[in-house]
Amino acid sequence: MPRKEPETLPELQAEHKPAPRSRLNKPSSETDEHSAVRNYVRDLILGFNDGLVSVYAITAGVAGAALGTHEIAVAGTAAGVAGALSMGLGEYLSTKSQSEYYASEATRERDHIRKYPKLEREEVRDMLVKKDYPPELVPQITEHIVADEDRFVDFMMREEFGVGQESDRSPFVAMGLVMLAFVVGALIPLAPFFFVSTSGAGLLAATLLSLTGLFAAGALKNATAGLAWWKGGFEMLLLGAIAAAITFGVGRLFGVATG
Repeated sequence: MPRKEPETLPELQAEHKPAPRSRLNKPSSETDEHSAVRNYVRDLILGFNDGLVSVYAITAGVAGAALGTHEIAVAGTAAGVAGALSMGLGEYLSTKSQSEYYASEATRERDHIRKYPKLEREEVRDMLVKKDYPPELVPQITEHIVADEDRFVDFMMREEFGVGQESDRSPFVAMGLVMLAFVVGALIPLAPFFFVSTSGAGLLAATLLSLTGLFAAGALKNATAGLAWWKGGFEMLLLGAIAAAITFGVGRLFGVATG
């Protein structure tokens, strides 16, 4: 059955597909577009946070089961390696799918512009009207946008999908940064168990280091978003402490049950 050609603007818009989302990514904003480096800041913060919280919680759980520092170090190391690989591969796949989606939709948009210039011009005009541009300037601005195909495509991608070319992220860079950040975060609660002789002393040191690291990560996350740094710090510290307390309790229950 031959494909039906779009005749109206809604039919043309319906040909676009919804964008895939990564759990590490939020919709792009003006703040994100000031620097390409900022596209990866959330990877570093969330990778670090996940590595620290997950390994801290695991070491607390194993310590709660009254196992020795060797067992805790082995469990934490295995969790750190597995978590880094899982997060890295997951972020590679999701970031790659987003890049492919952007390229595909940009190609589709360019094809629409060439095949249906009247409908696409109408869409630009409607977008400008909805943004409350002065009515007398809308025709002039519309003509300026549609006069250059690359500018036309870039405008449509930003307005329809909220992304520009500078928001594109390398899957390999995203994967590497997430894995590196995860490992660095994991080392904070894990390191003490390689240097102390008792699990109690190791857990105390891991707790102090982990809560400090969580506060710093939360503060940095909020600071890069222009929010109150201390709120982000205390929020992340509290969530990490709750996670560790729960797993410590679970470990203690299993330790008592099997002791």
